[in-house]
Amino acid sequence: MEISWQRLGEVMKEMAVAIGSDWKPDLVVGIAKGGVIPAAFLSSALMIDFFPIKLSSRHNERIVSEEPVWHVHPTAAVRGKKVLLVDDICVAGRTFDRAKKELERLGAAEVRTAAIAVHQDSVRPGYMAIVTDDLVVWPWDREVLAGDGEWTLNPEYAEEIKKVQDRR
Repeated sequence: MEISWQRLGEVMKEMAVAIGSDWKPDLVVGIAKGGVIPAAFLSSALMIDFFPIKLSSRHNERIVSEEPVWHVHPTAAVRGKKVLLVDDICVAGRTFDRAKKELERLGAAEVRTAAIAVHQDSVRPGYMAIVTDDLVVWPWDREVLAGDGEWTLNPEYAEEIKKVQDRR
């Protein structure tokens, strides 16, 4: 499932309306890398502060651990605040779980989660927009800059697309 910038904007507006009509967070925390873009959008739409964190199983786009590892921790700005924790996709929920525990440890008053996409059998965040088992191709990393200076399909997406085609 390829998500265009236009479709992403539409989905994010719908998500902002759903969150804003249900709850008023004090700030948004986005999980780098994929959660930063929707988190920045939501913080602007809801007119509240945005703070990035990095909690990931990846380093330079390569999977380096089975469990997410802290690279950038949340700040004390979350103390006493209602926090919207945002990522691009939620599957097993490990990243959300670990980040939420850290935000609560730092004194966040309440933490709710939001992801653009989830799979059918995924752990469900509090807010979500797309339920699909398809490979989601995000507009911000669909193409990467190759060594020769040319833009090319992200090798991770190319590999997954080939696997799907081979199964057919």
